[in-house]
Amino acid sequence: MRVLVVGGGVAGLSCVHDLLKGSAGHEATLLEASGRLGGKLLGGSIDGVAADAGPDSFLSTRPWALELIRELGLFGEVLCTERQKRDVFVLSRGKLRKYPEGLMMLIPSRVWPFLTSDLLPLTAKLRIGLEFFIPRLREERDESLAEFGLRRFGEAALRTVIEPVFAGIYAGDVESLSLASAFPLFRELEREYGSVLRGVYARRRRGEGGDPGQGLTMFVTLKGGVARLADALAERARPCVRLKTRVASIRREKGIFRVSLEGGETIRADAVVLAAPTDAAAAILREDAPELACMLEGFQFSSTAVVNLLYDSASMARPLEGFGFLVERGEGVSLTAATFTSNKFPGRVPEGKTLIRCYFGGAGREGPLALDDDGLLRAARSDLRRILGLEAAPLGSLVHRWPKANALYNVGHGARVAALDAKLSAVPGLLLAGGCYRGIGIPECIRSGREAARRILESRAAPTGGIV
Repeated sequence: MRVLVVGGGVAGLSCVHDLLKGSAGHEATLLEASGRLGGKLLGGSIDGVAADAGPDSFLSTRPWALELIRELGLFGEVLCTERQKRDVFVLSRGKLRKYPEGLMMLIPSRVWPFLTSDLLPLTAKLRIGLEFFIPRLREERDESLAEFGLRRFGEAALRTVIEPVFAGIYAGDVESLSLASAFPLFRELEREYGSVLRGVYARRRRGEGGDPGQGLTMFVTLKGGVARLADALAERARPCVRLKTRVASIRREKGIFRVSLEGGETIRADAVVLAAPTDAAAAILREDAPELACMLEGFQFSSTAVVNLLYDSASMARPLEGFGFLVERGEGVSLTAATFTSNKFPGRVPEGKTLIRCYFGGAGREGPLALDDDGLLRAARSDLRRILGLEAAPLGSLVHRWPKANALYNVGHGARVAALDAKLSAVPGLLLAGGCYRGIGIPECIRSGREAARRILESRAAPTGGIV
């Protein structure tokens, strides 16, 4: 078959990688509208030090990224997080407060450090403990993360723990994020055990959900940053890639896709994988499949920005503690979080250098993004001065923006995906892949792209259309 993959992010690259590796006479072409491959897996350099402009790590507990990394011969470049000094803080009530061990996932690993911490008032800590006795939700509905957090853990835990940690993952708003789509494990634990705390402790006793294996920590990265993965995939895909090639429309006639490019060229294909964001996919399908386009336009996104700052460690008054900090809403700063990359991943940054990643934006917190790049840099330095007392001037910086690039799995997302999937089943050969649908992380995007390739390779004709 002639297979056309639209979108050169990690999902599209993973799809092409498998099509080329397992080709049974198939002809694959990858079209990317921009001038580079890798999508959000984007790296840069500050004074010779590699910096991630997009995600800086991924979960080792999701197998798909590590499987691909091993195939690419990059497993020796995997870096784990620091295993000892791994504290994370939250700016709450005007000061940095440490999350007790395990609490970032809502489950205190040890009771006494949790009870004696200054993170939450005693009444809030007791309210978390009462989660054991809160009745499970009987009705079947798509509950927001805020509804769930208030119902099971109380207001203080929602604002100081759940919102900074879990809304930060999606750059979303807890009042809108869907529990079922974004954090299905919590709903599963409540259903099975009647309590999230009871469920986690029960699974822990059985040895589930612990060490991901292979001696790795939960989060890992690569020595040169996660963009190293995209570079390796891009190198293998290069012979079948066309950059700066934008698709104008797709029409299916007599079992064949006629793909019109901006500029007038037409490409014929037996199967098409749209591994592009939903707004781009909607624009491509609007002419021939307006109903599908309309459904795709219903997906929602938020905007963010990342500011990397590199310091000479000797210029800093005191070393940084832990992995970084999150910011509770209403604290009067522009930042939403900061990661101390040089602390988090030993070996990632040269000795004597300190790399800090500052995050801005997210749903309901996009105001600072109106600043220009110099303004964002000033805001980052001002907030670090206020929060950390960091007066030193950085050796250099790297600012990158991600406008409407963060998929929001808001209430109704699951139903929207299911309806779109059902509609696509009537369009043989058309597959939608990527992080907009069933998982935003790097491993999930890789799984999606490889699943699209698997369906094509195992099909003697055009595969059934759908979301992968």
